[in-house]
Amino acid sequence: MQNITWFKRRSGIRHGLLSALALLAAGFCFSETVLAAPKPERDAAGYGEYVVIDDRSGNSGFSPYSETAKPVPQTCSKTWRLAVVQMGSYYDFRIIMNAMLKKLYRDGYFIMDPEMADGEYLFDNPEVWKKLSDNSRGGCIELIPDGFYTADWDDQDLWEQETERLRRRILDDRDVDILLGMGVAAGMKFADSELGIPVMIADPSSPETAGIIGPGEYSDKPNVHVQKYPKRTSMAIRSYLSIFNFKKLGIMVDRDVTIRRMQSFDVIRKVADEEGFQVIPCFGEFQDRTDMKNVREFERCRAELLSQKIDAVYMPIFDGTETENYFSSIKPFIDEDIIVIGDGNTGSTERVERGVLVSLVEVEIDESGRFEAGVLEQIINGTPPEKISQYYRTNLSFALNLKTALLVNWKPSFEFLMMVEYLFENINFK
Repeated sequence: MQNITWFKRRSGIRHGLLSALALLAAGFCFSETVLAAPKPERDAAGYGEYVVIDDRSGNSGFSPYSETAKPVPQTCSKTWRLAVVQMGSYYDFRIIMNAMLKKLYRDGYFIMDPEMADGEYLFDNPEVWKKLSDNSRGGCIELIPDGFYTADWDDQDLWEQETERLRRRILDDRDVDILLGMGVAAGMKFADSELGIPVMIADPSSPETAGIIGPGEYSDKPNVHVQKYPKRTSMAIRSYLSIFNFKKLGIMVDRDVTIRRMQSFDVIRKVADEEGFQVIPCFGEFQDRTDMKNVREFERCRAELLSQKIDAVYMPIFDGTETENYFSSIKPFIDEDIIVIGDGNTGSTERVERGVLVSLVEVEIDESGRFEAGVLEQIINGTPPEKISQYYRTNLSFALNLKTALLVNWKPSFEFLMMVEYLFENINFK
């Protein structure tokens, strides 16, 4: 059988049979039982019940545009000068920003180089930002030439400096008409009605729990719009629980409140209280890279969690690990047959390739960017941000590493395999 590194299910095509054949080739046997009523113990049957989370009825309301579509320029009452802020570079943010600008271009609200509209680029590269800004002149929306604010994730002083500089610019210079914040850290700083301009926050983790915004479909803050995927983290944890039926879930938790909120720790703990399993946290300074402190903190917490006899470990964003040699970091868990679960960010697909057993993933994160473009278009056409729905939904599925499944002696059900979007047969040890 051909060695499968990964393959992706196309729309409307179920590849569960191929997945099953791959597992059979690897020596697996799996059950054809569908949704057994009682939850079996993982050790006894290898899997528990599952819930279907790949909801094809959920969508953001915005469809991809054809690459050959010719934009029809829009006429706007004024030019909107856009600034962007993020705590650091992140793969998700790049996809979202690219998709947002492309939709705005296709809809005639943004001017950009057609080659960039049909390609991929790193908007957070200073040279790319300058090119985007230069080309945007004359459109309804212009990127401010020096309007991109960022910091290194682990440089809190730089983050404080940059966000204060941006705040002063908005309030004093008044040359920013609209602000786009990427992620929960930007939301915690700028989801503020007192800025006097529309503020959009894209891709925040558990924004209500983080205190960025109140509950509900519409914003409780004038001039503020926060993208929400309702109950995404709690749904993911319940899905993992229904699959693995774990009793003690370990997790690395950062001591910094901003990072901890990005990790959705309070949401996970709340689900645990409701569902009756234990969360075993280990707190550390996982973003302090001074003299490899983040690695030492991870190793300390790994040993602590192993001593607690956990049966699953949740690997959140910013857990202190390094991409290079990632498998060696999690191998001690795998050696003890502990289920290693990803946190569901786009980067977690790569982590599954590097040895994480399973992760819930967003199939098309560029839909998030098109959603933000639709919000921005409504704002510049006169709809207050607080009158625009904040609810964003997209298709979720799973990434699975077959080699890791073998190593931890976990036998997935055929029904679970039908929900797998990304399948890895081997572990990338690099």
